[in-house]
Amino acid sequence: MFKKMVLGAVAAVTLAAFAPAAAEDAPRLFDPSNRLTRPDLSGLPRLRFLTTLDFPPFNFADNSGRAAGFNIDIARAICRELEIKAKCELQAMPWDELDVTLDGMRGEAIIAGHRITSALRAERDLSAPYFRFPARFTARTDFDVERPDMSSIALRRRVAVVEGSAHAAMLKAWFPDARAVPMRDMEAAYQALRDGDVSLLFGDGVAIAFWLASTASDACCRFVSGPFMSDHFLSPGMAIVMRQNSAGLSQAMDHALSKIEENGVYQEIYDRYFPLSPFSDIAPARTPPAGIGQEGEAQRPDETG
Repeated sequence: MFKKMVLGAVAAVTLAAFAPAAAEDAPRLFDPSNRLTRPDLSGLPRLRFLTTLDFPPFNFADNSGRAAGFNIDIARAICRELEIKAKCELQAMPWDELDVTLDGMRGEAIIAGHRITSALRAERDLSAPYFRFPARFTARTDFDVERPDMSSIALRRRVAVVEGSAHAAMLKAWFPDARAVPMRDMEAAYQALRDGDVSLLFGDGVAIAFWLASTASDACCRFVSGPFMSDHFLSPGMAIVMRQNSAGLSQAMDHALSKIEENGVYQEIYDRYFPLSPFSDIAPARTPPAGIGQEGEAQRPDETG
């Protein structure tokens, strides 16, 4: 259950050799005035994180075959913050083995790209969201933004969006005066934008950011306005998954996540894997996330959980 799928059939993104990106603050996830207490984990014999290796830049095998990625570094930062590094382990496996391994008591937490859904909440304990996926509009670099808000910019414009996707539903609900142009997948949407068949593209900001920073885009395009967030259409974000009745552990996860955001560790990890922030309006700077090499995919977890 809870299989990871690609929402909107996000295509593979080719990453070339780039120069470092300008720093861009990651969006805040925790209220800094809300101090979360750290529970006593002295009785915890082990904290084994379960993950996969097929979801770059979040979790993947690096050039030496070792587990790497945003999620992997977050897990390690959690262990350091909780001062249980000696008890922490990481095990990678196929996506469809994660739940049975967790239920079989052979792991304590899954950090592999689960999006928060009502169905997942009903069956698992979850951490607070530690990453959110924004929706973004993208246009060619010569697109002239004459109006102050996105509703006016998109008015009667042809907007490429993947047919049947959450972004297509969001575009229809939030920007009803835009002229949606359904596409079979993101690659077709990218091509339509490059060729000038549409004025705008609307889709997942993470996937689009990697495309903009790649040679595949040929520096044709840029973000326009946004980012746009929606718990209803895009979910509250990704969470760490635990067995039910893991209140002490989930509280510890939230404490650690809030602390690494406060002390800047989260920002360091974020900068490492997102050369062009999906929340940014800066021009793409061309540098691949550490360890990914020349090929990477910007994918999304399954919207339905």
